[in-house]
Amino acid sequence: MTMATPAPTRTRAPRGQGRARLLEAAGELFAENGVSGTSLQSIADRLGVTKAAVYHQFASKDEIVIAVAEPVITVLQRIADEAETLPEAEARASVVAGLVDLAIAHRWTSAVLRRDPAMAQLLDGHPAYTRQISRIDAILLGAEPTVERRLALAFAGGGIMALGAIPGFEGTDDELRSGLIAAMTRALTTLT
Repeated sequence: MTMATPAPTRTRAPRGQGRARLLEAAGELFAENGVSGTSLQSIADRLGVTKAAVYHQFASKDEIVIAVAEPVITVLQRIADEAETLPEAEARASVVAGLVDLAIAHRWTSAVLRRDPAMAQLLDGHPAYTRQISRIDAILLGAEPTVERRLALAFAGGGIMALGAIPGFEGTDDELRSGLIAAMTRALTTLT
């Protein structure tokens, strides 16, 4: 007579914590494997839950991707809201500092936003994201941006998002912050 091995017990997280844990696990997997390389099953496996438990929280992987990006979108909105109340030069400086702080605070999410084609494609069709990016671009580029200024912004903005996730960076966050602000400011002011 063989004894059956009991199924592992799964504990339920308090309300809301399950969703937060799922988003944290998904964000980590997106950073490690990219959006396309992350399945709903891999998210479930990381959490030690069933795929059905993931579907209980979100109807699709696209919903998870947007939810992982939501904190960044919220910060982008705050950056634009604050900057739009300032004079032009102060608004630009405020946006640059805000973007650098965002990239440092959300290092891996920011890097995934910029480098992952599946994430970029999904966000490019997400109105809340595109609205905030348009507002920020308008502040940084001005009313009639030149091609050179657009290229400088693309270069500087992409660099900030990617450099916010420097693996093995030996400096402090303050050193990283001041260096990134200086680099983006230089890139945008040399073309004015």
